[in-house]
Amino acid sequence: MSCLAKRLSPFLLLLCTLGVIVRSAALHGQVLDPFDPFDIPQLLDPSQNDEEKSPDELVLEAAFLMEDKRLLDARTKLLKALRKDPAHLRAHLMLGGYYLVHVGHFRLALRYVTRAQEIFVEQNGPPPYTDTILKSEHSHILYLLSQINLDLDKYEEALKLLDEYSSWGYYATWYPASRAWILMKLGKLDEAIRVARLGLLAGADFGRTVNILGILLSMNGNSKEALDIFRQAIEYEFSQGIQGQPATPLNNSGEVYKEAFLEEKAESSWLRATSLPDGCEHVLPSLNLALLYIEQLNLSGATQAMNNFESCVAQYPLRNGEEHRALVKLARGRIALLSGHIGTALDALNDALARRQWFGKIGTNQEDLEAAILVSLAQANRAMANLLDQRATSGPLETLQHMLQSAHHRLAAWWYRRRARQVLMGRLNDFEDLEIRNTDSLLEYPTLGELLRDIPSSHLSQRIGDMLIRDKRPEAAVVYRSYLAENLMAGGDRAKGIELFGNVMASLRPRFDDLLRVHLLLTRLEMLSPTSAEYQTIAGDIFSYARPELRSHGHRLPVVVEDPSGELTSVLARSPFQPIDSSEADFIIKLQKTDDSWRMEFSSLRKNFATVRLQGTDLVEMVNKLSDEVFQLPLI
Repeated sequence: MSCLAKRLSPFLLLLCTLGVIVRSAALHGQVLDPFDPFDIPQLLDPSQNDEEKSPDELVLEAAFLMEDKRLLDARTKLLKALRKDPAHLRAHLMLGGYYLVHVGHFRLALRYVTRAQEIFVEQNGPPPYTDTILKSEHSHILYLLSQINLDLDKYEEALKLLDEYSSWGYYATWYPASRAWILMKLGKLDEAIRVARLGLLAGADFGRTVNILGILLSMNGNSKEALDIFRQAIEYEFSQGIQGQPATPLNNSGEVYKEAFLEEKAESSWLRATSLPDGCEHVLPSLNLALLYIEQLNLSGATQAMNNFESCVAQYPLRNGEEHRALVKLARGRIALLSGHIGTALDALNDALARRQWFGKIGTNQEDLEAAILVSLAQANRAMANLLDQRATSGPLETLQHMLQSAHHRLAAWWYRRRARQVLMGRLNDFEDLEIRNTDSLLEYPTLGELLRDIPSSHLSQRIGDMLIRDKRPEAAVVYRSYLAENLMAGGDRAKGIELFGNVMASLRPRFDDLLRVHLLLTRLEMLSPTSAEYQTIAGDIFSYARPELRSHGHRLPVVVEDPSGELTSVLARSPFQPIDSSEADFIIKLQKTDDSWRMEFSSLRKNFATVRLQGTDLVEMVNKLSDEVFQLPLI
């Protein structure tokens, strides 16, 4: 999910602005230095009404307003200029730059810049041009069009525009980096690396080119060289002061560390990136940090990472969010799901699937995001079905309603799993994502094994064997073996699966593999009787790590019930609590009846869980409330 630096778009917009100033000064018969603040105000007459001003004067004022960061006022001036002169070239160009750089509305930016190109050809004829200013304007238009097409995921069109740019003999220091990035998006890694290296030798923009070279090397398996390159990029960006964008190479180096299972270094890189002024120029540092914390079941940290991003990006009120909204919703949905807030998770994940997301500036693609959302939606729908099945009801009609709703969500879960497998086995090259990646993947690898359950064990075993030969990372090997263990335990050779399960569990790392640990324990729990000692032990372990997951996967927590009235046991039949007879139990529910109400208490011998106490007159309502109290974590 590496990110492309965006420094050059504002810079070229500034050049366009300065061109407007110089040309407008010529119209006024003035000779001035456009960088002299004492010259520029002489061109403006604040007492004059906008209706009395010429289009050139309005565009000039818009240029000053943009420099003063009064962007909405500048847009208003430009629109007024176009009403007076619909063929005003620079008004179209500046509006295109405004929507590209400041709003992120790429389709609107394309409309304005395409119209600017038409006007330019109408006024000056087709290329080539001999006039230096015309060459500069034409090259700027081609650059903008290429950048916008890249942002709109139209990579072939973007590359054709760069080919046209170079065919007229144009060159700028941004060119090698842009070309290398587009080639990467088209899957031409070797050619992209060659272009980036040659660009550095030819004096291309160092920060942007070296950062892209690092991304390309990491994708090509050269992690050590990539990290060395990113260190150079980070140093360079910091040397640029307030104009630098060090968060970009910091994010990218974090992704390389994560792919090498050096999570502490990855976390350090992403924390540093998100703390910098440009830390929310794009969502990836915060998103990567959140996904890292999710794998560690640090849901409060994951939530805080996304909260910080949204607070930071709020300082840019003009940005429409198309660049990050689906990614944010995916992270929010996964956090809500693991927190036990299933309805919230479904809302967020459905919203993520419905959102338009552009990928031009990040390394992943539409199919990868779609597969990730589909897998999470399947999990969320299954969790909702299990929640409904374990909801206490007050009568047959409510029970029937829950059964019908549960059936609907189970069908939806099956459908989303099927669609996810189609994407992963079809458009993503026969489960290419079985290889654990981080630079361009959004899949949740610790829980991906459930999607592989239906694959014949012999075929999956062969694929895993191939992966173990090709992928030499020992931490990755543990995850691959966990997929096979889950597949075998779910329907293949159970004895072999249980043996492999034990080996994998012994190899898991504390903290970093907590989500994988819980997922495997849940799989093992499916094979056990709720009254067995092993079930009680594993259920207690899952409760300690991620108690919402017990209910979400349809498992019940063994509890000792102390109820002199004898009325509670029947209500618990449709609940995530499994009454057991045991002299030694970690979880106890006590029920007492007073004159006109019930008092219920849930206590646990497990650490870090406070006793839950409820009082009410309706046992069904109290059991459901207790279920939510026990099997939900607070959403911050």
